[in-house]
Amino acid sequence: MIRKKANLVIGLTTFNNEMLRISVPALGKFAQKFTLVIHNDNPVTTVSRRQIRRMGYCGDLHIINSTQNVGLMRSRMAIVQEIRNIGINPDWFIFCDDDDILVNIDMPDVSNENFAVIQNAIAIRHRMGDMLRAMDSPTDIDPDGENIIFMRPNIGFAGNIIRGTVMFGLNRILQNISDAILQIDDSLEYMPPTDAIMWAFVNIYAKHVNQNSAPIYMDKIGYIKNELDTARMKYGRLARPVRNPDEHYRRAIAKYTAILNSALDAAALRG
Repeated sequence: MIRKKANLVIGLTTFNNEMLRISVPALGKFAQKFTLVIHNDNPVTTVSRRQIRRMGYCGDLHIINSTQNVGLMRSRMAIVQEIRNIGINPDWFIFCDDDDILVNIDMPDVSNENFAVIQNAIAIRHRMGDMLRAMDSPTDIDPDGENIIFMRPNIGFAGNIIRGTVMFGLNRILQNISDAILQIDDSLEYMPPTDAIMWAFVNIYAKHVNQNSAPIYMDKIGYIKNELDTARMKYGRLARPVRNPDEHYRRAIAKYTAILNSALDAAALRG
C-alpha cells in the first residue's frame, strides 16, 4: 500500500455527542492542516459528517461510529488502527476528549529521540461561565488558582503531541493484550485513570524501543480540560473511587503497566 503522508492526526473521542459542540468548533479555527478522526463510543447515536461540518470543521475528516461501547482506551487505539487501515502515515498524533479544547497544535522541530512533546494545560473545575468564555476565546483564559487551574506541565496523554511511530507500535502490542486489559477494566468499580495509564504506556513503549528516547517540554498552553462533569456514573461505573482515589489509581496503573511490560519482555525474547 502506498501510504499518504500527513504531519498530524487529531483523534477525538466522544460518548456524549452533545459535547462535540465544545471541541469541534475550536478545531475548525486552526489554520494548520491536519486529519481529524472522531470515534463515537455511544452505539445508540450516530455522528455524521454533516453534523461536524455544521460545527465549523471543514478539513480532512474520518468518523468511526462504534457498534458497542468499548471505553476510552480502546476508542483511542481504534483511531490509531483506522489511520493505519486507510493508509495515512502521520508524524504526530494529538488526542482530545469531546468536552475539552485543543489550543495549540504547532509541530516543533525536535530530535527523532523525542517521542512526545509535553505542553501546559488549563483545567476548568467549577463554573460553566468559565467554560463558555474558553469556548469563545480559548487563549484569553486567566488562571485564578481555584476555578481555573494552570497545569505546568500537563503530564498526561490527552492534549500532548505523541510521535506516530510510537502510537502505531504501541497499538500492535495493546491488541495482543486487550483481553488482559479488559479483565482489569472489569475488576474495577470505578473508571480507570485512562489518561495516566496511556501516558505510562507511551513512556514504557518508547523506552523499550530506544532507551535514549525522552519527551521534550514546550512551554505553551496546548489544552483546556473541562472538569465540570459531576456525573457519578459513566460506562456503567463510578467516576472515581470514593475513598483514597490517589492510592487506588496508583495500584490500578501498576496493574496495567505490569501487563504491558510482560508483553514487551515476551516480544523481546521472541526476537
